[in-house]
This record gives sequence, structure tokens and C-alpha cells, in this order.
Amino acid sequence: MKQLINFFSDKRIARVLDVGTGPGHFIKVLQEAFPGATITGVDPDEDSLKKATETYPDAEFQQMSGEGLDFENDRFDVASISMALHHLSDVQQTLLEMKRVVRPGGWIIVNELFSDQQSPAQEVHKRMHHFRSRIDRMNGITHNEAFTRKEIVELIEKAGLFIELKFEFQNPARTPSPEEIEERKSKLREALHQIKGRPEYDEMATEIPEIETALEKHGFEMATRLVGVARVKK
Repeated sequence: MKQLINFFSDKRIARVLDVGTGPGHFIKVLQEAFPGATITGVDPDEDSLKKATETYPDAEFQQMSGEGLDFENDRFDVASISMALHHLSDVQQTLLEMKRVVRPGGWIIVNELFSDQQSPAQEVHKRMHHFRSRIDRMNGITHNEAFTRKEIVELIEKAGLFIELKFEFQNPARTPSPEEIEERKSKLREALHQIKGRPEYDEMATEIPEIETALEKHGFEMATRLVGVARVKK
């Protein structure tokens, strides 16, 4: 993310927090943007943190939720959240907690996929994502559908944050292999099996052939992300 690296190139950043870090996918970006900074990742899922620790031994990881960060006020220069807003039970509470633990004049980075104006291949990916997220919600797991670009901006601004940089980021397009297509089909059916015996099973089963047809026609591609960098003013 060159825009992010360039934006912070003249800023002194010593301590960075990554909220909802999962297996640490955003840590590499943070290390490139903030060389020499101490990076701490937090996530409620213990298994994900184990993977993150193995992949990034130079970072620190702690188990906690974004809605209740166990850090003192003004501890970090930067706090980030990447591809996790739609997994939060309370987005505003999490953003306010991030704001609390970032010093005045510090920064919050939001990197989140959005749902509108996507290519046909991205629409396939979105449909698969929404299919699985609906099943997760049936099973009591917080997994919401993707927000629109406008909704993401509104969520950031509602937390009293002032966006100073905003850009879109997309991975280079590529054609998935037949094996990858079949793997995606298999994952859809695995997800459906989780609700076997429930009233919604038959209805959702009818969606799979339609998604598979779209997969064959368009492939799939990760949705474009909106990256917002907001200044913390207290």
C-alpha cells in the first residue's frame, strides 16, 4: 500500500496496535509502513493468535476483543483495523476504544472491503461471503454482510474521527484455477452442512447452484477495499 507508506513517511511512529488482527494478515503492511515501531496485535480468537505469533515473531500479540481494549489511554501512536469491521458486534464501541488508546494527534487506519460497484468476479466473491456470513449468524457468530463505501466512511466519522487520507486498494486481478473453483464450491457445501436440519437449509441449498454457475462464468476476486486514515483529536 504505497499511499499508506508515503503518507506516514515523515511521521514518527513508535507504537502501533492492530485490532482484530486474526492470523496477522495486516502486520506485514504495518511493518512496511512503520519500520522500527513496536507492533501489538489483538484478537479474541486464540487459534488465530497462535498462527500470527508463528508468522510474525517480532510482533506482540494479546487475546482481547476490540470492544474492550485492556490498554491505558493514549498508549499508541497508531491503531489499525483491517478486514474486521464486519466481524464486530459493536463497531462504534470498537472505534471509540481505538480512539481512546491512541494519543491526541495520533492516527486510526481502517482497511475494509466494501460491497458496492464491484466487478462480476467480485460480486461472486461477495455472494459467497454473504452466504457464509448468514450461516455464521444462524450459529450465533458475529459475521455481518459487507458495508458500502459510504457506510464505512459514516462509521468512521460517527466515532468523531477526521479522515485525512482515503483511497481504494485492490489486489491484482488473476484467473482462479479449476482447483480453486472446486475448492470454493466445496466450502459452500461445507458451510451449508452446518445448518442441516434447520428450516433455512432447503432455501439456502437452492442458492448454491446459482453461485456455482456464476463461479464457472466469472471466477472470483476479492472485493476492493476502502482504506481510511483518520486523525485522533481529543
